Amino acid sequence: MNYKILNFITLISILIILGWIHRWDLSWCYLWMPVVAWLLIVSLVSANIRWNFFIKSVHKGSRADRKIALTFDDGPHPVYTLKVLEILKKYNAKATFFCIGKNIQNHPKIVQQIFKNGHSIGNHSFTHYKTIDFKSKSGWIKELKKTDSEIRKITGKKPRFFRPPFGVTTPHLADALRKSGHINIGWSQRTYDTILRDFHKINRKILKNAKPSDIILLHDHHENIVPLLEQLLPELARKNFTFTTVNELIDEEPYF
Repeated sequence: MNYKILNFITLISILIILGWIHRWDLSWCYLWMPVVAWLLIVSLVSANIRWNFFIKSVHKGSRADRKIALTFDDGPHPVYTLKVLEILKKYNAKATFFCIGKNIQNHPKIVQQIFKNGHSIGNHSFTHYKTIDFKSKSGWIKELKKTDSEIRKITGKKPRFFRPPFGVTTPHLADALRKSGHINIGWSQRTYDTILRDFHKINRKILKNAKPSDIILLHDHHENIVPLLEQLLPELARKNFTFTTVNELIDEEPYF
């Protein structure tokens, strides 16, 4: 496992610094340097899902045709998810929704509508807490199982796809996913649509970088998603792109 490599690098760094301290009569405070370096490296590789460091993730498809998978995280939202569904229907577009378990509990009818409209549903954890990345393997397994259970109650199916909150992967999450059998889904385009308030800028960025088999990360819980999609979908269509689910894009079954 890759985190063992990190531990090995840390050990070697400590031995090297011990050698420096002994040879050059340096202060023992330098011993903290590899620890700090280790923490920085772990933070960096954890935050970048596309590096596949702790677990391999799917970031795009392999199709030669001009299909794109739109994905929506953090829903369902009682207002904006319904509006997103209306826009997708208007443009005959299919998408994949990575839903939070507690939101599914609060809005089961919206999840039912997502499924009924032919979109795919994936697991996006149960709580999506800001501190979720510090969970143990057993903690992650509980998150996965609880959300799977909520999705199954509504659709009769257990989702196969998982997307980690904030796109952060950790050794404990990697171990949990190997045990659960979920496929970890990343993205090829991250839009930062929850941070950037100018949807025109987001639209231009997506159009500039759009490539066949892209997986595009969006969110269906903020007001800007509506004008963004109304502008984006017809412009991508004019570039001869069509919109599909992640499972079709990567030729994998979306449910166990």
